[in-house]
Amino acid sequence: MTISVKDAIKQRHSVRSYLDTPLNDSDIMEILDAGRNAPSSLNSQPWRFKVVTDKTTIEWLSTKKVSRNQSWIGKAPAVIVCCVDLDGYIKDSQASAFFFRENNIMEEEPMQGIEEYVAKAESEPDSDKFGASVMNLSIAMSFMMLRATELGLGSCWVGMFNPDLIKEHLNMSDKLRIAALLVIGKPDESGTIPRNRKTIDDILIK
Repeated sequence: MTISVKDAIKQRHSVRSYLDTPLNDSDIMEILDAGRNAPSSLNSQPWRFKVVTDKTTIEWLSTKKVSRNQSWIGKAPAVIVCCVDLDGYIKDSQASAFFFRENNIMEEEPMQGIEEYVAKAESEPDSDKFGASVMNLSIAMSFMMLRATELGLGSCWVGMFNPDLIKEHLNMSDKLRIAALLVIGKPDESGTIPRNRKTIDDILIK
């Protein structure tokens, strides 16, 4: 049954308990496609994803040296290693900026001095590039989690892990920076804890 975006937002929560049910390849592709269609600054699309479904590798990801003994990860049927490509982020941002200017897609004023702007972005330290590209990746991951919810799956965004060990173990390119792990699977809701959310008044600046 298809649910609305509003319902998916309300139903989504961090799932840390999964049934021993493999994921269909079609579900994984649907989740990846949701991320692919997310918006990004200057259409840079800096996200790169590594899908892990091998049980031995997933159990390794749950160990103390990799994720500080988050053993629940080892029960999930899939983990998506979410990365950013810093070189690709700059290159594609520059290409889009020039395309927008040449085709009058953006107003004239933002495009004035665009050469200096993109040159400055290219010369920034990797830490700044990483922060900007991760902001875009975060949007893609949010889309992916909502799509997983719509498919009746659970997900959890994991930010506590050793990126160097994971890159080495998975033989990933040095050009990629791991920003997060996205755990996906059929949820075991027996131990679900209600979410505590701030009220609108708590988050609204007046």
